[in-house]
Amino acid sequence: RVSGNQEEIIKLVVMREQARLRKDWGLADTIRTRLSDMGVTLFDKTSMWRSSNGLNGRIPSWSDLESGATPESIIATHSVRMDGMGGSLGECDPDMARTKALVQQREHARSLKDFDRADDIRNELKAMGVEVYDKEKMWRAKSGASGVVIGWRGNEGPTDLEIATLVVQREKARQSTDFATADMIRDELRTVGIEIYDKDKLWKSKDGRQAPVPSWLQIQGGSGGGAGNMGGSMAPQLQGMLPMGPGGNMTTAARGSAAATLQTQVVHAALAAARNPASAVRTLQMLQGSTGPGGRGHKAVPPSPEAQEALRFINNCQATGRMAQIAEVDWLVGIRERCRQNGDFASADALRSGLRSTLGVELQEKEKTWVARDGRHGAIPMWTNMPS
Repeated sequence: RVSGNQEEIIKLVVMREQARLRKDWGLADTIRTRLSDMGVTLFDKTSMWRSSNGLNGRIPSWSDLESGATPESIIATHSVRMDGMGGSLGECDPDMARTKALVQQREHARSLKDFDRADDIRNELKAMGVEVYDKEKMWRAKSGASGVVIGWRGNEGPTDLEIATLVVQREKARQSTDFATADMIRDELRTVGIEIYDKDKLWKSKDGRQAPVPSWLQIQGGSGGGAGNMGGSMAPQLQGMLPMGPGGNMTTAARGSAAATLQTQVVHAALAAARNPASAVRTLQMLQGSTGPGGRGHKAVPPSPEAQEALRFINNCQATGRMAQIAEVDWLVGIRERCRQNGDFASADALRSGLRSTLGVELQEKEKTWVARDGRHGAIPMWTNMPS
């Protein structure tokens, strides 16, 4: 539970931010001095406070205060967070608590697209000897401590990508007999409502989502469902799965299958790697232009502004881990149909790839419906019903 001293610190921290929000700089400075006299240092750049006895916590943002956050609600949140860590911040490792708080603050900054602040926090973590690995969804300290990285989404819970990536990281830890890390990942996922059932090789979330836990053979083959499986080792694995002709060479059909699969991989990589949506579309247009007789044979159509906006939205969802709402998926699907109607197949393919890989949305063209992994669904609009 939060001690009396901690309650006073949190109340003063919140009062100072409320004063700053009102631009009452005199009161803000007075409160800062009082906190300093109590042995509390404020780090405004990273939105953290730290006391001389090792306690630390988060400074609420102005958007938190404008949304109705009060000292009492922040104290209650602080108490729940500490209970989940097995005690008060003063009773656990203060460096571990500070690292977790900073990692969480960095994710909050990223969710607000405040990337300068996120970089500042990352640099502060590096100065502490902590490296953050976003693709692996993990952080590791020089001391040997480690933890998970889960995006800031309030009560929405982790995304499918985050869960899948951490499940793969746990399996890798178990395979290397690093059971401490494996248990840590399992416990961290449990605190956000994700249970792993090793006997059933399945994970389930409290909101009803579930998926299989990949086998070690699948993980070695690059199909474990985690991030970063686009490496150069994919081609030999692909070759091993295709039918072979005389002399150990791939058959013509196999080569066609390999080319199609590799092109799909490049489509995914182009979307994931390109921060500029227009460059992702140009890459796809080049791919489609190089497909030869099997390609569409249409002259490339430059991407429309709305297609670029849609791709930018998907990239932002990928960067922040944000889940798209039903209305937003409908909007993306509608733009993709307009791209197809206008002959902009590169943008249409980029949007389909982004919907599948980033948002977990499959398009079922024959049924004219879209279906998300969490069960949400909607209609793909008919061209005749779309505004011209």
